[in-house]
Amino acid sequence: MESGNPALYNAYNGLDKLGVEDAWDMGYTGEGVKVAVMDSGVDFATPDLIGTQARVTNASSPYYGWPLVIDIDSLAHYIQGSENFLVQSQYADTTSTNVSGYQVTGTSKSGIYHIGAHPDSHLAQFYGQPIKVLLEDERTPNTYDTVYVDLNNNHDFRDDKPCRKGDEISYWDRENDGYPDESGGMIYFIADGKTHLPLSEILYGEKAKIPKNGELIAFEYDDSGHGTMCAGIIAAQGRNIKGIAPDAKIMPVRNSIESDMLLYLLTSIGSDGVPNTGDEADVVNRSGGFSYLFNKGADEGSAFLEYLTTIISPSTTIVTANGNDGSGYGTCSSPSSEHVINAGAIYDLWWNNSSYSGDLASFSSRGPNALGQIKPNVLAVGYLAPRVLPLFETHNGKTAWNDMGGGTSSATPHVASVVALIYQAYKDAHGKFPTSEKARDILMSSATDIDEEIFAQGSGIANAKRAVEIASGKDGVLVEPALLVTSPVEAGSDLVFDFNITNYSSEKIDLRPQTLIRDKRSELTLKSSNKDIRFKLPKDMLDCDLLKISSYYQREARSTKLERYEGYDLYLYNWRDVNGDGEAQDAELEAIVSPPRDMGLGFTSEARIHNPYDRTNDGAVAILRIRDKIESDEINVILEGFNWKTWEIGMNLNGKHSRISIPTTNTTGVYQGRIVVEYGKERQCIPVSFSTYRHDEIRINNTNEIYENAKIYGRFEAEPSKFWDTRFYPIYHEGRDLASIEVTWEDQDTDIDVYLYGQNTFNASEIWPFPAMAPIDVPERKVLKENGRSTQVSGINVLPYGDRGVGGSYNKFYTSTGKNREIITGELTDGLNLIVLHEVVSTGKMYGENVTINVSVMPFQSIELKAKAVDRLTIQPTHMDSIIGFSTGDEIKGEDLGFNSRSFWAEEGDVIVISSNDTEYFPQIFFDSNQNGTLDWGPGAFFNSSDSCPADELIFGKRRYDEIDTSHTDIIPIHKSGTYLLLMNNPYGRFEFYHLKNRYQAKANGLIDIKSPERSGSYLGIAEKDGNLIPVPVTLLVEPGEPVSIGLNFDNITERSKSFPVDLELQDRFGNPVEKAAEATVEFDNVSQKVNLVNGSGYINLTAPHKYGTCQIKAKSSYGVTEREIKIADLAPLPTADANISSDMAVQVAQMTAELPKEKADHPKKVESVSSILTSGNISLTWQASEDADHYNVYRLKGVSSEKLAEVKSPEYTMKGELWKSYTFRVSAVNSEGNESELSDPVGIVVTP
Repeated sequence: MESGNPALYNAYNGLDKLGVEDAWDMGYTGEGVKVAVMDSGVDFATPDLIGTQARVTNASSPYYGWPLVIDIDSLAHYIQGSENFLVQSQYADTTSTNVSGYQVTGTSKSGIYHIGAHPDSHLAQFYGQPIKVLLEDERTPNTYDTVYVDLNNNHDFRDDKPCRKGDEISYWDRENDGYPDESGGMIYFIADGKTHLPLSEILYGEKAKIPKNGELIAFEYDDSGHGTMCAGIIAAQGRNIKGIAPDAKIMPVRNSIESDMLLYLLTSIGSDGVPNTGDEADVVNRSGGFSYLFNKGADEGSAFLEYLTTIISPSTTIVTANGNDGSGYGTCSSPSSEHVINAGAIYDLWWNNSSYSGDLASFSSRGPNALGQIKPNVLAVGYLAPRVLPLFETHNGKTAWNDMGGGTSSATPHVASVVALIYQAYKDAHGKFPTSEKARDILMSSATDIDEEIFAQGSGIANAKRAVEIASGKDGVLVEPALLVTSPVEAGSDLVFDFNITNYSSEKIDLRPQTLIRDKRSELTLKSSNKDIRFKLPKDMLDCDLLKISSYYQREARSTKLERYEGYDLYLYNWRDVNGDGEAQDAELEAIVSPPRDMGLGFTSEARIHNPYDRTNDGAVAILRIRDKIESDEINVILEGFNWKTWEIGMNLNGKHSRISIPTTNTTGVYQGRIVVEYGKERQCIPVSFSTYRHDEIRINNTNEIYENAKIYGRFEAEPSKFWDTRFYPIYHEGRDLASIEVTWEDQDTDIDVYLYGQNTFNASEIWPFPAMAPIDVPERKVLKENGRSTQVSGINVLPYGDRGVGGSYNKFYTSTGKNREIITGELTDGLNLIVLHEVVSTGKMYGENVTINVSVMPFQSIELKAKAVDRLTIQPTHMDSIIGFSTGDEIKGEDLGFNSRSFWAEEGDVIVISSNDTEYFPQIFFDSNQNGTLDWGPGAFFNSSDSCPADELIFGKRRYDEIDTSHTDIIPIHKSGTYLLLMNNPYGRFEFYHLKNRYQAKANGLIDIKSPERSGSYLGIAEKDGNLIPVPVTLLVEPGEPVSIGLNFDNITERSKSFPVDLELQDRFGNPVEKAAEATVEFDNVSQKVNLVNGSGYINLTAPHKYGTCQIKAKSSYGVTEREIKIADLAPLPTADANISSDMAVQVAQMTAELPKEKADHPKKVESVSSILTSGNISLTWQASEDADHYNVYRLKGVSSEKLAEVKSPEYTMKGELWKSYTFRVSAVNSEGNESELSDPVGIVVTP
């Protein structure tokens, strides 16, 4: 590995802080370890990733020697075809052998060249047309083995790099400086007419297609840059930046529209479907997850991965992002199971000329998961780290990097890299790779404890040096398991936890159990202004293990909708009183916490610093940096000091074996603590957490512990669209009944949503959607499934902030009572159930809400009714006083609606039910406020929206993404009469839409009279009790009445002398079909024929007469006579389609036969010789003057788009650059007539000190 950019590594010492360089010095670089990057793809042509691809090492494999790549969407597109615009194939179709207009290499053995368009849309957008790839047989006739990509788009393949097995990466070094500048991706399969595409047999079996010889090339490239960032953090080669495990090999696993769980499975077992055969990943990096799920840890994905990592492929370790969803509890992403490693984020402020790092990032998601278990497991750098860029972003290899490796997306590959080092060290010492459990325990045992709470840090910051010492058995202390993981336990019981300690050090070990207690609190009320607010922190507040600072202010809106950019971000600084004047000057401040300003809403902000007294000099200063003015005159700041105190629990040490016994309280909730392991000068943390349940009740109270079970907060420091704080309350029940859950809180303008989950099972075979038999057998897994919830009102609102948007989704106040009290009803299942509180709206009147929870249990009664059409029936249900119904439902398809709304009229008291099986589900209902029949978003709703009408009122919105448990039902009450507008937000979705209009009220004696509808079929209704809707369906099966007639069905017009079908149906008086045998006589054109109706239906073929006119078709039976007319006409022939070529194919052909670029008459010549230099942070561009130029346009290239920076008269341009950012420029000449030349070749630079 090379040494990286010198200026960068003079400033950035993050690798040393994480112990990485020490691990390298010990010989551990990730050698022999395959790391899968499950992401947007990887650009292996960017200079830092050349040669890092993993390969098939099984000599008996047909893919031996080729790179390992998983791309099931491109495969599906090839085998099945796809109309989903989200699926972009990365295969090149090289069926054509027409190379006219192109200069070929002349090296084909057969003389037959195959040519096609490169699939990367970035290249097509950069050049204004698809560029071509050439496939030829350079060694053996008709054995196609070599690929050329016309990366300079000169229609001449002779100057392009040949790519073949062993040298698969396509690139163009425009500058001839050894740094590639344009990427053509990596090839990993060439069709030979005999070999299946990778994974096709295991997924499609007999339906798998083998592409013909020379007609397909499989490429791997990055769609967005995210995957390249992750791969670079892991394995960058030091051309620009240094990866943590530079000798590890990268296996790209491209994101899919299919389930992530499916990708995890294929990554863990490899393309042959058998674990441990060499084509599977050792470590999986997934810088993503699903935060929309509130049953995380007990959801289907977590349950499946627990089985995968412990039973199917125990030697594959999965590392996933904990999420960027803010400082609220329970914001961790799924999967979050016991043996999946979740990574949280810390600040490293090197980029801000600060020496501070290691404090928790405000956006880093917190635990616990739904079962009260520890997440994240460890922390790593998430703001900010050096990152590799794909070449489509810079078009310049030397500038293919910057400092923007951020979020838990960055922290995750940091952690995955350390796991790769652990794998190498463990194998060197033990002859085999560790299991995922062993790797997790080594990682957590070696982490650096920073005295944070365990739901924020897990065990602490990943430490590569200590990790490889423990993995190799050279030093350190290994704790197994390295955390307490347990299902909820009964309140008041003793929780027993066993663990083993292996001491590789020569030091004596001491164990100290502790809990984190608040013992200091201070509140400041500051006057708001239109500028930043600076204040010193009270000196006494710094003397603690953890200082937490929170800001908030009051808002009048009962919504989190961001009407304008507003609020404050909380920054924290160390103060060195250099001149001794007692005043904090800017030059005396060094950043400790510096949050990203495009995250969150600004309503609240949080900063944390661990061990502030020891890590500050003359004090600490906070600055509330204003985004924009707020309505409130005041802003409140709460300072809370926490210290780790002795935890009185039982502990029994017996050699390596240790047992602790924790007496739990008799209250419901989640509890956390730690056991500190000390040896010599070292210290590590065993995190402990658990949750407690009671039978059929919730009993809560508050303590001074940092996690409060009886209090919940408004938190808005997350990525746009995800803002919340959550509390979890297990509850145990025997049998199957209904529960009414009533939650109250203090502020009448705060909204807290309530969810109920119950125990269920999950059939994991549902994740396998392919025709071939699944390669593994997975038994049913226990999960918690949603059984009841609050009605959610969630919308979308984005405000511009620079070139990004701020705001994302928003929540609007809605409770079932209209007050600070929510009541939901749902099913309690046998065993463990879970109540979840989720604060979605806070107006900032107070710091947190005290909550109470009451649970009332009543018998469960499903109602299944049956009646004939318009019959009356009387029922006497229990625990309900009315039924609202009935509807058969309408199927709503996204392909029909697009992104348009559908209007409907509803009366006050009606109920809407939406039932869906979509993975992506986001319906919304708006009240048409001005009754104009059109959905009005309001001015500025989406960046520069021109809608001048006031926004229509959002009354329901629910956003959800679940790849596995896709069933979902929402119940929406209508509170006022008028026109409503339904929006689907998913062009490929579909759901059933039920409009329930009739309320059947119980009489004084408890009886409910119901009149069944006229039409037969299955109907849905909803029960109600005391005005609260009960999510237990009332089904009504309406059967047809007695038959009274024969119905005739046929087209109303037919052609002369043509045969046509007629369907006959036995019907009741409302036209409902009746399944009963009958006989009818059909008369037509003076001919009578008998027809037998089997189960009430039959058909006959009739022949139209030769004459024009109108004829009668008559059916006679014991049920009477039915007559209908049919028109006999001379029908015109249908227009004949173009038999030559379809429009889609025409586009393809046009692309395949692109002409040579034409010279543009009257346009200036292309600007040549653009150069860039950096002087004191200023970027200066100069270029060769054009004789026919009136002026020049200077553009900054951002990926495939260009931002015009300036018009200049002379051939030079200077601008101020931002430190550590990458810039790429292009220049054009414009003549006096306004004609613009072709853009210059890109030139790039990274701003360094």
